[in-house]
Order: sequence, then structure tokens, then C-alpha cells
Amino acid sequence: MQNKLTVTLLIVGLLSAGTVGGVAYMILMRGFEQAIMDQAYVNFSSDIQDYLEKYGSWENGSRQERFPDFVRQKRNVPRLPPMPPFRRPASEPFQTASDQRNSPPFPPLRGPAPEPSPPVIDRRNQPPFHFLVLDPSGIVLTGWEDYPTGSQAPPAVMKLTRPIKVRGEVRLLIAPLGEPILTPSDHGYLEAMRQALLIGITVAFILALLIGVITGNRISRTLRLLTSAIRSMRKDREAEHPVPITSDDELGELARAFNQMNSELSRAHRELRESSELVQKQADALRELSIKDPLTHLFNRRHFDEQAHKLYEQSRRYGHPMTVMVGDLDHFKQVNDRLSHAVGDEVLRQVAKLIGKGVRKSDVAARYGGEEFVILFPNSTLKQAAHCCEALRHNIESHPWHDIDPGLKVTISMGLSDDLTLNSVEKMIAQADERLYAAKHGGRNCIIPVIAAA
Repeated sequence: MQNKLTVTLLIVGLLSAGTVGGVAYMILMRGFEQAIMDQAYVNFSSDIQDYLEKYGSWENGSRQERFPDFVRQKRNVPRLPPMPPFRRPASEPFQTASDQRNSPPFPPLRGPAPEPSPPVIDRRNQPPFHFLVLDPSGIVLTGWEDYPTGSQAPPAVMKLTRPIKVRGEVRLLIAPLGEPILTPSDHGYLEAMRQALLIGITVAFILALLIGVITGNRISRTLRLLTSAIRSMRKDREAEHPVPITSDDELGELARAFNQMNSELSRAHRELRESSELVQKQADALRELSIKDPLTHLFNRRHFDEQAHKLYEQSRRYGHPMTVMVGDLDHFKQVNDRLSHAVGDEVLRQVAKLIGKGVRKSDVAARYGGEEFVILFPNSTLKQAAHCCEALRHNIESHPWHDIDPGLKVTISMGLSDDLTLNSVEKMIAQADERLYAAKHGGRNCIIPVIAAA
């Protein structure tokens, strides 16, 4: 048991150190290359924008002054001879923007690098990336190796492109190609980082070996206590099960750490239970939001349809009366057009509040769409529902709408249906809707059918 524990700790330590070192190195290289490319893109974009500003377009500039000569003159740097060991392509070479040292842009031309030391690179001639220049449709303007001038760039290259904008208009696209070309200082920086990582991993290996041996020898003596405590934790996760601390050495620290972990886990389980209860309450609140119209806070159409089907089937099964009301605000479009949609939204909110106050808890009121509202009155006859709707119509008409706008008046027309023999609640709603239109044509601000006063 002791040997197995020691070997296991050693292997885990070695793998962890190696994994951390490898991941750190990958992240370092990726971030370093990305930083170089971003800086090269910024510098190159600035040079091309200035070039387009001066000549109006790439074609005009190419006829009057080559882009490399323009950049050289802009930065007042003399032309330098090509740097070996790079090979220039058959087509006219295209130079990229300068690096963060603001040196003039020239293309990094590929070639076999001498071994074992990296090539000496002059940033004035060799920027970190070669940029392929394309027009907005993807046609290559500066040929290079596998991408001759005038050819259509493949999708793989188009995915790498970044736009060059002049006065907000995309004039050209550029895409970085190849691996970054590093300066001696870049190589020195990376070599220093590699050495630091190697030293760190070596130290981690040594520490893992020492800790594995020492910890494996000492921890086995308290293994039974820890095992017993863990079993007790599995039976009762919210209770604390401390391990006796018999010394002040590493084993004592381990026991203290376990006791602290046990205490935190117990508290976490209690908090998790309380959090679960809170999540359930929030889920209930979220469900409430999912069935409500966000503007009026009445039920939305989907929820109304679900409830209407259920209540209709219950009414048919048990022979209970049920009435449906469909209402529409009169001349509401004029409110939006004349006073603004903000006023219209406030009108809808106020009408929804009046509807909510004027119906029973058992009634189902919803915004059915736009300025149209529906109310389902279960266990209500046509006469009972009509009296409720008349009170609601009066409350809407007499509401102090002038508080919103001095010239604002709001009324509502309604249609009712209680005919359960229509065989579906949709047909009842359709009948109520027909009566609503009859109310509209009959002068508005009224209810059809009209129920005579008792």
C-alpha cells in the first residue's frame, strides 16, 4: 500500500509538471505569434491606407509608384539589398508593413534557413509576415508563390483575410501567409522562455519525487482514519466528521486540511440544498415570465390557447357554462401615429391593468395580439360575462387618459360568445371576433351581444 501510494503520487506529480510545462509553452508561442501578426497587420494597414489616400486606388497607385517605393519614401529609408537566404517568387514581390519598430514593409520571402542558428533578419527588409493583397471580391493583386496575380484566392485564404478600410469603406483585403520570421531578439526571448520553462519543469520533477517519497511514507499511517471519515461523510454529507489531530507535523497538517475540507463540503452541501430550493423558485418565476406578455404582463396568446382548450373540455364534460370575450381598442392606430408608439405602449399597459383588476382570479385574460385582448370566463353565463365586460368598458372609457396626453381618449369594443355547441374553443373565439367586428361597425365602444339590464 505504501509503495503504491508513493509511486502514484510520483507519477501524478511528473505528469502534472510535464503537462503544465507543455501547455504553457504552447500558449506562449501562440500568443507571441499572434502578437507579431497583429502588430504587422496594424502597421501594414496604416501603410496601405496612406497609399490609397494618396492615389485613390491600388490600380492608380501601381501605375504611378510601386507600393514598396511609396513606403520607403514615407519612412525615409533607403532600399536595402535582398536578404539571403530568402528566394523571391517569379511574380513581382510584394512588401508588407513594418513591424513594431516602424521599419518599412517588405515581403518575407521564403528560403531554407541555415542551421543550427536562426537567420539574421533585418526588419527593414523582412517583416514578420507576408501579406497577400486581394480586392474585396478575393482576386489576388500581388502574386506570391501559389497565388499568382489575378487568380481567385481559395476559401482557406479568404478565411484569414482582414479588411482595409478607407473612410469606412472596405477597399482591400489582406491575408497573412506562412510562418512568422523572427529576429535574433525574438529568438533570444523565446529561448529564454524555453530555458525558464525547462528549469521550472525540472524543479517540479525533483519536488514531485521528494514529496512522493516523503508523503507516501507518512500518509499511510493516517489512511484508516481518513477512510473512516470519508465513509461517514458519504452517509451524512451535511454533518461534519473531523479526524483527530495527533501531531503538528505533515500528518497533522493533512488532518487539519481534511477537517477544513470536511467543514467546507458540509457547508457546501447545505448551501447546495438551499441553492437548489432557490433555483426551483427561480424556475417557477421563469415559467411565470414565459407565459406572460412582456409589455402588459397579462397572459400571452400561447398560454391562453392552452388554458382555453382545457377549460373548454371541462365545460363540455361537466355541463358548465363558459363565455369568451374578444376586445379591440378603438382607433388605436391613430394613437400610435398621432402621439407615438411610446404613448401607445403606455395605453396598452393601463388597459391591461384595468382588465386585471376587473376580472376574477379564475378568469383567463390575455393580450391576443397588438391592441386585441381576450378574456375567458369559466363557469360564467353570457349575461354574467357581459355585465363584467360592461363594467370593464366603462372603466376604460372613464379612465383619466388625459394624464398621459391632454387629447387622449381610449375606448374598447367587445364581442362575446358562449356557444359550447360550436365544438371547439377556436370557433367560439372566431364567433366572438365576428361580433367584435359587428360592434366596430355599430359605432364602437360597445359590446355585442348586448344584455338588457335586469
